[in-house]
Amino acid sequence: MLNPGQKLYRDLRSRLEETDFFERNTADYVRKIATYGTLHVLSYLGLYACADTPWRWAALLGLTISGIQFYYISHDAGHYAISDNRNVNLRLGHIGHTFIAGGSFRFWQYKHNLHHRYCNDETRDPDMNALFLKLYETDPLERPAWIRWIVQHQAVLLWFLAMFHNFDFQRLGWIYTWENPKLCRAERVLIPLHFVTYLVVPIAILGWQMTLTNYILSTMLSGVILAKLFAINHMGMPSVPSDHKLSFIEQQVVTSRNVLVPAIFDDYFGGLNYQIEHHLFPWVSIDRYRAASPIVKAFCEEHGIAYVEENFGLALLNVERHLAEMSEADKQQMKTASIA
Repeated sequence: MLNPGQKLYRDLRSRLEETDFFERNTADYVRKIATYGTLHVLSYLGLYACADTPWRWAALLGLTISGIQFYYISHDAGHYAISDNRNVNLRLGHIGHTFIAGGSFRFWQYKHNLHHRYCNDETRDPDMNALFLKLYETDPLERPAWIRWIVQHQAVLLWFLAMFHNFDFQRLGWIYTWENPKLCRAERVLIPLHFVTYLVVPIAILGWQMTLTNYILSTMLSGVILAKLFAINHMGMPSVPSDHKLSFIEQQVVTSRNVLVPAIFDDYFGGLNYQIEHHLFPWVSIDRYRAASPIVKAFCEEHGIAYVEENFGLALLNVERHLAEMSEADKQQMKTASIA
């Protein structure tokens, strides 16, 4: 017998089955792979052809933007949303996260699946326990004094910290690859190939100064863009203790935020501006979420489940406010501890 939460989820699925929501849209992924793959190759070649001209910066931006798009493609592949063939999804996942980003697709998949399963769970969601950020008031993580200073100024320093996000993703991916050699066979080939493609060959042609400048700037810029898009998905939304009594549908909806932008920007956000629909149905083709959003919203309103959607500017502002509030909470906790 289904419990009330399971019945709610089944009823929502039944309502969406009346539309084309669950039909896989392979054509949209073919469009993205062809468009952004072409942009990536042309931008990569442009770094050499335009090295001594201002067009170099356009090529670098194209390389960064197309790399981010392949991050999104790999993200969807990690949820097996692109193809019915498991191996096709895995190979596409490795292109974006392992080859282009230089990290580990298998590590990302492991960590991201935990995030989906335990969204905003204060102890079990890995995204809720960041060394340099305090995301909920009762965060028990012990931090050195210099990191505590960063936490107490995190609302201001967030975008500076974001510049190093992708470097940390690489580091953690390498550790995971080392610790899981059988699972990460592809990483052992594609991570070295990443550095040959994006560092060794460019150094041989452009010299190490220009190559390192290009690599560092591109990696930092992509980190900031991704952080700006992903921070708004869950930061500032309710967190839940591990012993919460919320059903699956309630937890996924109330801990997530949709961001309202014109349809032309859906590619820029990777479709993940519809974070609520994504968390409810992560295996569905990402372009289906916009049409499904009004249906999901109406269903949640019928059943008293808070469905939050904000414009991009307001969402960013609320993220900053939340981080500032957590900084103040940390300062107060420090004062209390010093008095005690």
